[in-house]
Amino acid sequence: MQTSADSAAGRRRILIIGVTVAAIAVVAVGVFTVFLSGDEPGRPAGTATAATPSVNPGPSVLAAVTTPSSSARVILPGSSPTDSTLIGGLTDHLEFARRVATAVLAYDSTTDFQARNDDLLRAAAPAPYGDPTQLAQDLTAFTPTDPSLNSLKDSRASVTVDLTDVEVSEWAANRLKGIGVSPGVYGIDVTGQQTITTKSGHPTRVTVQLGITVACPPAATYCTLDRVVPQHLQDALGSG
Repeated sequence: MQTSADSAAGRRRILIIGVTVAAIAVVAVGVFTVFLSGDEPGRPAGTATAATPSVNPGPSVLAAVTTPSSSARVILPGSSPTDSTLIGGLTDHLEFARRVATAVLAYDSTTDFQARNDDLLRAAAPAPYGDPTQLAQDLTAFTPTDPSLNSLKDSRASVTVDLTDVEVSEWAANRLKGIGVSPGVYGIDVTGQQTITTKSGHPTRVTVQLGITVACPPAATYCTLDRVVPQHLQDALGSG
């Protein structure tokens, strides 16, 4: 017969698995490539390929090879400082990436994940730098669902994150330079550690990595978000 201690241990395992899976679930949602497959300058990069054939994702920020007009920089949708309360109005790409990672990786049992995702989507990078539909899929993959969401609430868990490294990916920078992407477009690698604390008071620590692609000034008036992937960019996208 299952004891209450067994049930509690089971719920804790579900919670820990749910939190860590949220950081890798994007891999299961879709396998994508966003870099130029060859070395020919100016050739459009490949687009994402979702796990289901019926999905036809749009281009990524790392596939953008054009520079918007000066008037477009002023009125780009999704780039107003009032669009997002979590990440809006920033112009520094590293601080922007830090805010994005914190918003995605830190939460508790009272967090409204739909409101969080909607807020981040208000800062979605517009064409040609991104596709809000793809970003929405990324954010969904980082959102706890049943049974991990139930376990999160039952255990009154709190998940915090300590970001140890937020830096431009050298690999991404070389690829972007090779295809002539506009200044202000960055691929950024993030490393950190999540701490999961439940009502039992025993914290569990999990190392996490993210890859974030953004368009910031001068490509956009304010920093905008293209993609969030669950590994450093070279690990997630490959070297091909």
